[in-house]
Amino acid sequence: MDYNVEVRLLAVTPDSESLTEQAGRLCYASGDKLGTKEGWLAARIKQGHDSLIEHASATFFIRASRVVTHELVRHRIGSYSQRSQRYVKETEAEFITPPELAAFDGAPEIYEASMAAAWEAYRKLLQAGVKAEIARYVLPNACATEIICTWNFREIRHIVKLRSGPAAQPEMRAVAAKIRDIMKEQAPGIFGDL
Repeated sequence: MDYNVEVRLLAVTPDSESLTEQAGRLCYASGDKLGTKEGWLAARIKQGHDSLIEHASATFFIRASRVVTHELVRHRIGSYSQRSQRYVKETEAEFITPPELAAFDGAPEIYEASMAAAWEAYRKLLQAGVKAEIARYVLPNACATEIICTWNFREIRHIVKLRSGPAAQPEMRAVAAKIRDIMKEQAPGIFGDL
């Protein structure tokens, strides 16, 4: 099922695999062997020596619902900058529609009607002179939003493992899968097993 989410890599630590191997080699006093054994880094990760991958990080732009961003910011080892509903008036009714609704008779219509009612209430409150920071209380978690997230590689692995499993919320799984695919390409020695 397709959630209309967007995930883009904005920045990543240059030579991240070399940097993290260097950190690990320091621990084992084997710096002279840097880059000599393919799979060395993956073996350390498999052993649970994850602290060495905390030296590299990546920054992502994510467009998804506020449902997802509420989950993302619970990952405390990160930096976040999210589009404000307090200082930015919403001018367009943008929201994420869960594709799972289509499986239930009448659910898509109920959902669309509730979104329309929420956005109409928001517009009316603004027209009445209510500040956007107060009017936003009527807006649903389905609102589309944008966030920039920076995490170290250890946290990214944690997010992907936790948020891509069958127990994860479906939209979050879609975001986690995109992050995983990007990172497998960027650092296959660190993310190739995910």
